[in-house]
Amino acid sequence: MSSVSNVTLAACVFMTVTCLVYSSNAQGPGIGSIDLGPIEPDFPIRTCSPRCENGFCVGGRCLCQPGFTGRTCSNTIITVCYGGCANGGTCRYGSCSCRPGYSGSSCQIPSCSPSCANGGTCVSGKCRCRSGYSGSYCQTRVCTPSCRNGQICILGQCRCPRFLDGPEPLGISEPGVPEIDLVPFLCAPACRNGGTCSNGKCNCRTGYTGSYCQTRTCSPACRNGGLCTSYGTCNCRSGYTGSYCQTRTCSPACRYGGTCTSYGTCNCRSGYTGTYCQTRTCSPACRNGGTCTSYGTCNCRSGFSGSYCQTRTCSPACRNGGTCTSYGTCNCRSGFSGSYCQTRTCSPACRNGGTCTSYGTCNCRSGYTGSYCQTRTCSPACRYGGTCTSYGTCNCRSGYTGTYCQTRTCSPACRNGGRCTSYGTCICRSGYTGTYCQTRTCSPACRNGGTCTAYGTCNCKSGYTGTYCQIRSCSPSCANGGKCVSGKCRCTYGYGGSYCQTKVCRPSCQYGQVCISGRCQCPRFLDRQVRGLPGRPGSQEPERLPIYRPVCCSKSCLNGGTCIGYNRCKCRSGYSGQYCQTKVCSPACRNGGTCRNGKCVCKKGYYTGSYCQTRLCSPACRNGGTCTPYGTCNCRSPYTGSYCQLSPTCYPRCENGGTCIRNNRCSCPSGFTGSRCQNAVQTACRVRMEIHDMTQAQRQLYIDTYKTAYGQPALRTLLRSHAINFAAGIHTRNQFLPWHRWFILELENILLAVNSNVILPYWDWTLHSAAPWSAPLWGSASHWYGGDGSGSCVTTGPFRSGQFSLVSGGCLRRDFDLTETTPSALVVNDILSTPVSSFNDFELRVRGELHDTVHCRIHGTMCTLDAAESPDFFLHHVFIDKLWADYQARSTAHHDAHFSSLGSAMTAAGGHSAQDMIDLNNQPGGVCVRYEQPSSSTARQLRRALSRVAPSVIAKRVSCQPQSLDVSRAVQQGQELFRVSASERSRLSSLVSKQVCRSAMPGQAGPSGARTTATANLGFDLNTLVSLANAK
Repeated sequence: MSSVSNVTLAACVFMTVTCLVYSSNAQGPGIGSIDLGPIEPDFPIRTCSPRCENGFCVGGRCLCQPGFTGRTCSNTIITVCYGGCANGGTCRYGSCSCRPGYSGSSCQIPSCSPSCANGGTCVSGKCRCRSGYSGSYCQTRVCTPSCRNGQICILGQCRCPRFLDGPEPLGISEPGVPEIDLVPFLCAPACRNGGTCSNGKCNCRTGYTGSYCQTRTCSPACRNGGLCTSYGTCNCRSGYTGSYCQTRTCSPACRYGGTCTSYGTCNCRSGYTGTYCQTRTCSPACRNGGTCTSYGTCNCRSGFSGSYCQTRTCSPACRNGGTCTSYGTCNCRSGFSGSYCQTRTCSPACRNGGTCTSYGTCNCRSGYTGSYCQTRTCSPACRYGGTCTSYGTCNCRSGYTGTYCQTRTCSPACRNGGRCTSYGTCICRSGYTGTYCQTRTCSPACRNGGTCTAYGTCNCKSGYTGTYCQIRSCSPSCANGGKCVSGKCRCTYGYGGSYCQTKVCRPSCQYGQVCISGRCQCPRFLDRQVRGLPGRPGSQEPERLPIYRPVCCSKSCLNGGTCIGYNRCKCRSGYSGQYCQTKVCSPACRNGGTCRNGKCVCKKGYYTGSYCQTRLCSPACRNGGTCTPYGTCNCRSPYTGSYCQLSPTCYPRCENGGTCIRNNRCSCPSGFTGSRCQNAVQTACRVRMEIHDMTQAQRQLYIDTYKTAYGQPALRTLLRSHAINFAAGIHTRNQFLPWHRWFILELENILLAVNSNVILPYWDWTLHSAAPWSAPLWGSASHWYGGDGSGSCVTTGPFRSGQFSLVSGGCLRRDFDLTETTPSALVVNDILSTPVSSFNDFELRVRGELHDTVHCRIHGTMCTLDAAESPDFFLHHVFIDKLWADYQARSTAHHDAHFSSLGSAMTAAGGHSAQDMIDLNNQPGGVCVRYEQPSSSTARQLRRALSRVAPSVIAKRVSCQPQSLDVSRAVQQGQELFRVSASERSRLSSLVSKQVCRSAMPGQAGPSGARTTATANLGFDLNTLVSLANAK
């Protein structure tokens, strides 16, 4: 009760949930109720003193009648309301009594009446109750879930109701206070809106329904889904109206004077259309795709105009004096064309797909040229002297083919499916050989001395047969039903001998008996004690016959031995002892093996074989590896380790589907390359050419570009890095080849940044080996390199003193070693023939015998720490790199030799390792590099001959000028400059002492009696070499 301000209990209905209260607040006295739940009286009741005058006492306090106030209700309340009461409020005793839904001193504030109880909030005059409360002003506590089985909800709890038993009223009074009767009733809560209670149920008046007549009903019932409100009116769904929602409406409402039909659709006035007449129409209708605007006008498409888009226009407007036709097209003046005369035309018209520019000239497609693209060109340009025909195709010189003569051909053409290489030589299919694959070979090769016929079949030697003579045959043929097995006769029972020609005894004869015609007989030997002598010719003495006596062994000779005397056995091979009873091992057991029962028992884990001749690998070789005679494992690719136990690992991992085939070496799928297959394969490679094969313009471009770049910081820094790191490992086995390949690539990148058309040249000094200083290279023209400086500054050519200065200062110096030559093609061929298992020898000879020698035979700047600043440096080093590339092209093993396992960064090489530089098709940055072979006739003849004749044959048959590596001043200076170690010098001396040709006097004539120019330049007899090649 304390929660109700200024409230005094007046009367309570006994054992119900409702109490009547008087309220004294700013709105004046009134009456209300509060839900208390089941209440039982607590007596005695308090009295009021002094006595109430115009009211009655409740709980010791006076409850005043309307119009009175004060402690004893003795004061009269003022009845005038200043300012008047708004919103239908009435003035009572000086204050406004507001209608439900308003509050305030003048009823000016919309409110909830009575006030929202139990924490409810008033929203637009209605109470929004908290969870657990209900009612118009949240006065009723509700139960969740609803009460069942006759229980009622009292203070949010379901309880059984208690009613007064009997019809008599119960009076409760207080002295001086009128008696308050508590009358029993059976409906809880009480019936509302005039409903009557009967047996605990409310009988509602017409227009109300609900368990206590609290809900207003609508009559007639709401239609079309309308809801009946608490005021007895229908709340209709969208699209319906009327007192009981019987009329269909249009939603949204019809606009611009449209009327709604009984079907809920709009009937629009003329000039309007749309679901609710919202769209203005155009009359007449817009043509040619025009749209009607909301103002009833036509919005025309581009190319049309007029009030209803009936007129065709030209859009954009005709240019260059063109006029618009009635069809909306432009009629252009002569010399112009296009949809709006915007394009200048060419006269005559451009042919072959050429396009006319805004200047009236033809822009020809690739492959055509001329003022109106009438002439066919070849794209790309024909190479190697090919000429372009009027049809745009290349007419190639003999020895070349391809769309632009880029492919070397073989003459005569390769037969039997052979493939022509870029050197003009044939690579034959399996089963064929010869210069142009004309000769059939036998595959597999004929064995055991068999010869291959022209039909590819083997002609076997006597004693062999089979497709490739692999089967041993028996000669003569096996007799008496014997069968030939692996060249030996397997005889039938009762026969023996090498071809089963002898009848043998079964079982074997014993005790010295021998088998004679299949029967065991005791042999008869000549008795050497009593000899019979025949009579002499012409003598009268009678003939005395030799005396033969049977001699047998008392004990049978074993294991096929034969008795040759009294208890003397002749043993078969493999047996020994008096009676051949002991089996011996033949050949004798080796490597500490012991013979047991004719078999060698080898030292366990070390040797094996029939006589312990084979070394074992321990542990055994894994992953298909084979054990060598030295007891080491020869592993299959890609396995490594002492017994082939290590599979390859690549870190970082191979990308783009690559597979790891060797430690840190990936095998890349088609289209990718790189140490980790991380780079897409480039479609074009940089080409490097022999300087004498380049055109004059190409040489001039290279020299001009080199001199331009030489003045820039990038190239000057690169060249100085060579001198700075000269002794920091870049001239050792593990770095020499890959480091200088990186160095060349860096130069090439710098030059290409200056001019993208430059080609990097190399000098093949083997083609001028006998007279290297007379090569055209040393000419004085601007497109050559200038001549000798005789130990001082170069005075001719583009690099002469005054025109060219070194980065380190001073002029370019040369001092040609006129008494010496450069290494010959035969020496280079011998080095390239080094097997991959001897890669260290190959690298040492390239570095010490070729690289160091040529450096110091040019001498001058080239034989100093500043060698890289000489333009000659790159001519020489690019050729050294080409020789490595030629060696790599021999096989996959050659390609990956040595450097594939070197993954650490090289000295001052931008973090690149030797591994990164192996593949010319994938240099750092995804660069592809290709070397073109020298194209002169001498070079082609030489390559062809060297590919067909073995170095050992050349050494015996081809005469040459003597070359000495030991006595050369240049060699000694080179080895000192490049710091070749003593052990390497010793090894190099043993390698270069190998004979590569047949020594002859420098002036010796060739087979024809006169030395050819080629022979004079090469330093050996080319004619003999070619003859040997043709004889193959």
